[in-house]
Amino acid sequence: MKHLALLLALCASCHGSSAPALAAAHDSIPLPALAHVDLDVVAAIEAARAELAADPTSAKAWGRLADRYLVHDFMAEAAQCYARAEELDPESYVWPYRRGWSLIDDRPEEAIGPFERALAKLERYAQAHEAYGEVLVRVGRGAEAVAHLERASELDPRSGHADTVLGLYHVSLGEFERALVHLERALAREDQRVETHVGLAQVYLALGEEELARRHSEVSRTLPQSSRRDDPFASPNLAPAGARARTKFARQLERQGKLAEAEEQYRAGLAGNAQHYQARLGLAELLARSGRRAEGVTLLREGLALSRTAQAELDLARLESGTAPAPESRREE
Repeated sequence: MKHLALLLALCASCHGSSAPALAAAHDSIPLPALAHVDLDVVAAIEAARAELAADPTSAKAWGRLADRYLVHDFMAEAAQCYARAEELDPESYVWPYRRGWSLIDDRPEEAIGPFERALAKLERYAQAHEAYGEVLVRVGRGAEAVAHLERASELDPRSGHADTVLGLYHVSLGEFERALVHLERALAREDQRVETHVGLAQVYLALGEEELARRHSEVSRTLPQSSRRDDPFASPNLAPAGARARTKFARQLERQGKLAEAEEQYRAGLAGNAQHYQARLGLAELLARSGRRAEGVTLLREGLALSRTAQAELDLARLESGTAPAPESRREE
């Protein structure tokens, strides 16, 4: 039905009715509920939808809107738009790959096909094997996943991600000795991945090595509680919009030492949504590390006036005492 609406819109434009055609095309484009979304996110989505309505046969326009939906976690709408982009441009590996990522959490069975099609063009890309292997594990096809995860480990010997997934898969089967091989390899490559330490704690406990299990459990509690694998093909390069995206971008800028730019992003995020606590906390901690602790404390006190929570009170006390964590140690949303 959506494709029919687009076709009718195109036909109307050929007969000189461009305004109604554009309106019809615009109405046929997937649109999530935006009632409680930051205004600059709404503006970015509407701009991408308008661009698409003006050229509904453009795979890039469908892909750009899908990218915008993906980065703001509108996964169902992203999947629809990526599917249309792939129909229009079947030679691209980007559209099916990102469609797989938009489906992997809520509809993993549907993510398998897109990942398979992308992998056919990305045989030497470690992250594509990892993504395909992970989705196979999720749907109970772990035996098939092993070869892809091992291939990923071979293609990128610096990353511990694939071996961590393999180790946790063998833990789930009770194969602790096999799990230990993969988890130790992962640890040798990357020692700051929380999932690796959690897996090792489970393995050593099962093998009767209680002291080693305790050590890894303690380390895991000092690390961010989730790890993400950098994957350029799965990460659209878009100008940030909304407090959440701006906060994430600000943290990246901090890690790169671009503190003035990071501060600008935090402030822009708060300007759009004063209730976004992670933007407020990130800015306050940045100010404290930059020698402007009093400004950071004031910022957190203003946040407490908006919403008083136990965590916000703890963060304020910590900032007042002079302890602000590095940006890489903060919890991701």
